[in-house]
Amino acid sequence: MSTSSHRPVHVWDWSIRIFHWSLPILLFLLWRSAGDDMEQHMLFAQWLLGLLLYRIIWGFIGTPYARFSHFIYHPARIIAYLRATLTPHKPVYLSHNPLGGVMVLVMLGTLLFQAGTGLFATDDIFYEGPLYSYVSGTTTSLMTDWHKSWFYQGLLLIIGLHILAIVLHRLRGEGLVKAMVTGHKEAPLERTVDRLEQNTPAFPWLRFGLSVALAAGIIWTLFNVL
Repeated sequence: MSTSSHRPVHVWDWSIRIFHWSLPILLFLLWRSAGDDMEQHMLFAQWLLGLLLYRIIWGFIGTPYARFSHFIYHPARIIAYLRATLTPHKPVYLSHNPLGGVMVLVMLGTLLFQAGTGLFATDDIFYEGPLYSYVSGTTTSLMTDWHKSWFYQGLLLIIGLHILAIVLHRLRGEGLVKAMVTGHKEAPLERTVDRLEQNTPAFPWLRFGLSVALAAGIIWTLFNVL
């Protein structure tokens, strides 16, 4: 295989990379502040929820490889990819592969559940979630229990699977971490099966501003108006 077939392709824009690396930092800070400094915990929670909302909006109007339409596939395509991973020359995807697309949805859903339950939770002393007063005491008690237990029973499991997938891809010669640092992915183009964007467009600053404004507006409404 010629070296020229492995050319770097700009896949992840800078906002996606910041989003990705901000998550482990915020999760660590949320874990450290839980129960000790609830004021900081609530602040970190706002940042996390804002980032999640931004990523969801960006998944519809963002840069090509970041859009859900680029990496969410039919179940039959996912099964076919699973079978192909057992072959010596598995197909290569510039954006998330079919299984990785599922992992993205699972990760977003898991984080949203963690953050969403916190909106109704209480520490029974000083702090209450912004939606605490809108539901019954039974519901807040349930949400509080879920918020405390889901981090260890759900979120850490998903994070572990994510790390395992990164290691397995690295063993197969695909450096996902490097791509998420530099934004570029070196791929054997003759084995690349998802859409290759021929021209890298300028960063869509207008759509970026709209995404940030929408996410920030929702957070402001949740924590300062409701």
